[in-house]
Amino acid sequence: MTTITTPPEVPPAQGWSFPTYAESRLSNGLRVLRYDCPGQYVVSATLLFDLPLTTEPRELEGVAGLVVRCLTKGAAGRGAEEFADALALCGADLDAAAFPDGFAVRLSAPTIHLADALALMADSVLSPEFADDEFEHEQQLRLEEIDQASAYPQHVAVERLNAALFGDHRASRPVGGFADTVRAVARDDVVAFARRHLDPRRASLIIAGDFADLDPAALAVDAFASWEGSGDDADDVVAPAPVTADRAQLLLVDWPDAPQSTLRLAAPGITRADERWPGMFAANFAIGGNFSSRINTVLREQKGFTYGAGSSLDTGRSTGLVAVSTAVRADATAEALEDIVTILRDATGSITADEVSTASRAATESAALGFERSDSVVGRVELLLSQGLPLDHVDANLERIRTVTAEDANAALTTVLRPEAVTIVVVGDATTLRDSLRAWGYAELDEITP
Repeated sequence: MTTITTPPEVPPAQGWSFPTYAESRLSNGLRVLRYDCPGQYVVSATLLFDLPLTTEPRELEGVAGLVVRCLTKGAAGRGAEEFADALALCGADLDAAAFPDGFAVRLSAPTIHLADALALMADSVLSPEFADDEFEHEQQLRLEEIDQASAYPQHVAVERLNAALFGDHRASRPVGGFADTVRAVARDDVVAFARRHLDPRRASLIIAGDFADLDPAALAVDAFASWEGSGDDADDVVAPAPVTADRAQLLLVDWPDAPQSTLRLAAPGITRADERWPGMFAANFAIGGNFSSRINTVLREQKGFTYGAGSSLDTGRSTGLVAVSTAVRADATAEALEDIVTILRDATGSITADEVSTASRAATESAALGFERSDSVVGRVELLLSQGLPLDHVDANLERIRTVTAEDANAALTTVLRPEAVTIVVVGDATTLRDSLRAWGYAELDEITP
């Protein structure tokens, strides 16, 4: 037996960059972005439309969500079951989503069946069935989801937070609409919305996978060349930017006998396009963006109020938020909130070089793993396009994060976050919470009955 006493040499880490792309455009206006990812034999593709939720009529909010739900329930003469069988024969998954900044149809399929899967994806957009019974079924399911969601304090907290932050803007209301607006949507409204807005001139096909034996550009032509626009003006949709509340607000949603309080806090932030983003990323990572962050250390490790607490930088095309979320023991609610706001206040000017270095390594050294799969590549490009960012943003942003300093982080935090102007939503037992929340005195307490 041979014993090896000299460890093998470890080669130096090689530089990583986001996969490169090739771009083409079909004669009907469809933009095609192709990302070759060797070894990824399950191809991911997204058909992304520049279609923010602000395009929905106010009285029919939720219509985009119903289009999403019905697109895969039959197409090109196939009923729902037959269409599902055709996808299954390709080993493909097809779904869709409507979100504040866009509308996406998403496909995954093995490379050997990609041509057939793309053809089915095209069918769902070019010639959806929108059968009466399927529409009625999906509408009823959505109404039941709305009713069910009202039983979850986490969901109620987010809805109340959005309403308090964004006033009368579309962002203040649920992505899938309220029950009354969903009920108002007729099958003809769904057909009209799809016919008008699902237009190749405002769409991009993002596709990633191992293309060694494929020509994805030719496959895109085969699948989508016959797609014709609606004939209406397909100029870029300009969505009005929401105005985020910039004042202290404290809302208590009564949840009788709740043993825990669900807490959601948010204040105006920045978009990913802002030059302060790398510094703000590092600052947030230190404050609440990782398990060893200041917020989690105090609330979980030191005081045992919660199983976990953290903060995030939530972004859209035209706005951003600094948000904190947790659930704590009911008897610790006021103290936990005071701790969070104190941590936010004390963070100004106190972000250290070690914290910035940790944040930088966490973002940059895990990037290759985070974008290893084709679906993660497509997902990030989807985010870039929907938020109006350049396609080289990933590499450029990682480089900026590599070079961010403690001074950058503290400067960003100072200019972005105002701890005295946070909107706070508490979902918990009002009987036991109202006195302590009023005594805390952060803002005037506004009680809400769900």
